[in-house]
Amino acid sequence: MNILFVDQKSSTPYDSAIMRREAVGGTEASLVTVAEGLAATHRVAVVQLGRQQPVEFSPSLRYLPLHSPHPFGNQPADAVVILRRIRAIPAYRRRFPQARIHVWLHNWQRPEVVLKRGILARNHCSLITVSDALLQDTDRLINGWPARLLVSCIGAGGRVPIRRIYNPVDIKPPAEPVNVDHDRLIFFSTANKGLKQVLEAFATVHAAFPTMRLEIAGSTQAGLQKQVPDCTRRPGINFLGRIPRQELLARVQTSLCVFYPQATHPETFGLVFAEANAVGTPVLAHDFGSAAEILQDPAQLVNAHDHTAILERIKQWRSGDRPQVGRRDEFRPRAVINQWRQLLEIDQPPARKP
Repeated sequence: MNILFVDQKSSTPYDSAIMRREAVGGTEASLVTVAEGLAATHRVAVVQLGRQQPVEFSPSLRYLPLHSPHPFGNQPADAVVILRRIRAIPAYRRRFPQARIHVWLHNWQRPEVVLKRGILARNHCSLITVSDALLQDTDRLINGWPARLLVSCIGAGGRVPIRRIYNPVDIKPPAEPVNVDHDRLIFFSTANKGLKQVLEAFATVHAAFPTMRLEIAGSTQAGLQKQVPDCTRRPGINFLGRIPRQELLARVQTSLCVFYPQATHPETFGLVFAEANAVGTPVLAHDFGSAAEILQDPAQLVNAHDHTAILERIKQWRSGDRPQVGRRDEFRPRAVINQWRQLLEIDQPPARKP
């Protein structure tokens, strides 16, 4: 089977080699892991907006510029997986009329997505979400009563199939216990994901424990300045920037917790949550979006507006009563790849001609 992944958004190229030396976003890292897993039994091509030169990792795995005309030589794609962009569907349906087409959603959908259900229905496409929380929210918009009303008015097709497949967490749990620095918290996400509120909560923690530090990774200096201009001048703040994944995970593993009490940006999956737990580090997060689904242990959930509760949790964890966490079996790459294979090889009937 020839499987084509399409990323029309990322402005920079990414692949497994780049991931080893540079910081890569969670969506992009997930795609690389899935593509590599499927390439063990299928031919896989990944086309990317930001890539200028093709690279071939094996005869069955290639990364190509977005507009490469023949990703599989003289053969068509059997399955096309488009990241995020529903509006890209018609172009790929015209190129590959017999292919099964899926849109892989990593972001919350706006209400106007209901207007795109006609594109999905006419082109016989399905949606893939990365959590049950995202599936339920997307299904409400795509297949809820406003969508049904649209169907009755303009004939936008029947129910759009939606399936959940978790993102893979390609991290092996630590072989031996590590020394945890009880004075160090870490935030590793982009600054727009509630960092301002996180810093307000940390100010309360730092006032009670002046030796505590909050390390901030995942943002560029420009991104940090845009969201919180005076961030690096605040007491206890250590800005790390965008650092390679292994270096980042080593710091996460030895931190007291991932400090994420923000109620402004709900996660659709939360690779931050899953990766932190995989290396044995708990997360302190607000209960919204996918947080409860991915973290599971309620000890990791807190009201981000309640600084007293946040401080009490930090006191408790500093005293040695941290939650025991680890990687969940559902997030193992093998389990995730098996779900992708079931979707691409078994579940869907052949596409009909548009």
